[in-house]
Amino acid sequence: MQTSQFKRSSRRAGSSTKSRSLREVSVDDVIKGLLDLFAHLGIDASRLAARVVDLDPVSLASQRLYPHASAIGELLTAWHQESKYLDEFGSPAPIKMRGSGNSFRRLAAKTVPDMKFETLLSELQRSGAVTIDADGRARVHMRSLPVYEDKQLAVQHTLASLDSFVKTLRHNLNSAASNSDQLFHRVAWNGEFDSSEVPALKIRVKRHGQNFLESCDNWMTRRAKSAVSASRKRKKPVQVFIGIYLAVDENQ
Repeated sequence: MQTSQFKRSSRRAGSSTKSRSLREVSVDDVIKGLLDLFAHLGIDASRLAARVVDLDPVSLASQRLYPHASAIGELLTAWHQESKYLDEFGSPAPIKMRGSGNSFRRLAAKTVPDMKFETLLSELQRSGAVTIDADGRARVHMRSLPVYEDKQLAVQHTLASLDSFVKTLRHNLNSAASNSDQLFHRVAWNGEFDSSEVPALKIRVKRHGQNFLESCDNWMTRRAKSAVSASRKRKKPVQVFIGIYLAVDENQ
């Protein structure tokens, strides 16, 4: 865990162009951005303060996640991690749909017990995460769902990211800067990036970001399993979020 800080990309040696400073973002900027987002989502923000005060913490906790997103993620992770679902090269193997042994239905019942089998399969096929071979075996094609192909899922993903970012800020503000309890937060920033290079940057972030998140996901899964199997009493579990994003300010 480390304290938050900005990491500015270094400029080329000998460049004579004056470097642009990082634009200060005010509270009004953030509020305007949120109001614009709410308007885009069709959310009436006129009673925003009253709406928050009226929220029931119990019902709020039960409605935090988009109905099936987290559960489907658990299934895809298990298919990529559990040895009985892997081939000799360590890749997720095609599995039969039903029956005893390693079947898709058994995997679904274990990881997504509260979701109808037909609904789950339809969601995975629609997103392209799973296809059915000619011999009737299910084949997985991705480790995570492409959330922005589904508007409702994209909205929930964005709101969850905003909520997590605020929690990180609040936690770090309440911890001493030199305290090991600080949550990790880093930002790489460049004020003179060529806009024509953004597509290449997207590919780089996608490739390396996906590998990084999968590495963290594997590590957390192993630690969670070892904690359950250990004889010592397991501490209270918490939800942990690790996110990667790319932002482009075209109005600077």
